[in-house]
Amino acid sequence: MVEKPSVLIVDDEVRFCRHLGKEFTRRGWASCAAHDGAAGLALLASRRVDVMLLDIVLPGETGVEVLRKVRREHPHVRVIMLTGNASLETAIECMKLGALDYLSKPVNLSELFAIAERAREEGRVLRENELLRLELSRNSRFEEFVGLHPSVLEIKKVVSRVAPTDTPVLICGETGTGKELVARMVHQASGRSGRLMALNCAAFQESLLESELFGHERGAFTNADRRKLGLVEMADEGTLFLDEIGNMSPATQAKILRLLDAGEYRRVGGVVDLKNGARVVSATNQDLQQGIKDGRFREDLLYRLNVVTIRTPPLRERMDDLPILVDHFLDKLNSLQTHGRKTLSRPALDRLLSYKWPGNVRELENVIERAVIMTEGPVVEPSSLCLPVQAGNAVCGGNATLAEVEKAHILAVLARTGGNKSQAAGILDVDVKTIYNKLKAAGIPSD
Repeated sequence: MVEKPSVLIVDDEVRFCRHLGKEFTRRGWASCAAHDGAAGLALLASRRVDVMLLDIVLPGETGVEVLRKVRREHPHVRVIMLTGNASLETAIECMKLGALDYLSKPVNLSELFAIAERAREEGRVLRENELLRLELSRNSRFEEFVGLHPSVLEIKKVVSRVAPTDTPVLICGETGTGKELVARMVHQASGRSGRLMALNCAAFQESLLESELFGHERGAFTNADRRKLGLVEMADEGTLFLDEIGNMSPATQAKILRLLDAGEYRRVGGVVDLKNGARVVSATNQDLQQGIKDGRFREDLLYRLNVVTIRTPPLRERMDDLPILVDHFLDKLNSLQTHGRKTLSRPALDRLLSYKWPGNVRELENVIERAVIMTEGPVVEPSSLCLPVQAGNAVCGGNATLAEVEKAHILAVLARTGGNKSQAAGILDVDVKTIYNKLKAAGIPSD
C-alpha cells in the first residue's frame, strides 16, 4: 500500500487551516493542523510529515523561530512559509534558514500545490539518500572481518593485495567462520564494475545447479518456457562467489574450469558460446585434496581455483577476539534500537569464553542476538545465554550420558535456528540426514 503524502499546516487562523486541509485531502494528501509553534513542533515529533506550511505571525514563537527549530530537529521536512504581510527582509531570512519557498496570503492554490508537490519530492529524495548513506555506512562497518588476532590481520592484508587483481581466490574454513564475508570484502575492494553474485553449490541438485549458474534457453528441459539468465551472466565484470564448491559434480566442475580458462560458457540447452568477465571466488569447508584422492574433485580445477588461498580460522583458535566480536554484535543490534541498548555482564562474558563454539562466529552471533531479545533489562546475564551442554566443558552437567549430551546439543542448535534443520546441520558440520536420524533415535518428532 502506497503511503499518502502528508502536510502539516501551522497557522493561527482556524478557518484557513480547515480550508487548506480540505483542499489537500481532496488531492490525496493526509493533513493535520496546529495553531501555534509549540503544537506544530509536537505534531512533527509524533508523526511523519512531508511538507509543513508555516505562518510567519503566530502566538508565542514566531514562524521564523519555529523554522529554525524545524531545520535543526527535522531536516527532511520541507517548509513553505506563509504570511499576510509580505516583507522582503523576512523572506530573505527564511530562505537563508532553509525554507523552500515563501507565499503571500491570500494563497494561489494552484501555485501552492505545485510547490507542495516539488517539496514532497525533494524530501523523499533526501530521505532515500540518507537511508542509502546509513546502509552504506552500516555495510562498510559490519561487512568487515572483525578481530585483532594475527590470522585476522593476515586475511585483511591478503585481501588488500589480491582484491584489485583478476586472480581466483579460494577461501577455506569451517562452517560459520566468515568465508562469505571474506568473499564480499574481496569484491568490495576490487573496484570491479559488476555485481557480486553468490551461490551455495550444496543447496541445489545437479540439474538445477547448472541452470542457476549458466542459465538456460527456452525448451532446454520440461517447463523451461522462457530463457533464464544464470548467475555467471549476471556477475559479468563483477564477482562470482561459489560457496561449498566441494559439492559440485564433476560435469559442472568441467564447465567452471572452462569459464576460468577461456572466459566462456553456454546456457543449458544453448549452442552459442558466451564470453564472460566475472572473477571467481570460491569457498569450501571440505578437504579438496582428499576429494581429489577420492575422485570427487578435479585436480586441474583446484589448481585454477587456489591461486590465492585464504584460511578463515575457527573461533576456538582466536578466543582473544571473542570480546571484540561480542561488542561488534551488540553495537550492530543496539543500532537497530528494537530492544533498547544492551550490555553484557562479566559473568556472561566468562560463560561465552568457556564455551567451545563448534558453530564458530555465526553461532556466537546467533547466541548474542537471542540473548538481546530475551533480556528485559539493559544487562545481558548468563541466564539469557542459550548455550548447549558440552562434554568436557564448564557448562556440561556432570551426570549427563553421552546420548543426553548429544541430544541436548542438537536441540539447542535447532532452537537457535528456529527449527531449520539445514542450518542446524551446517552448524553441527553434519548432513541433514544425520539430524533426522539422531532425532528419530531420541524419539523426537522431526516434522
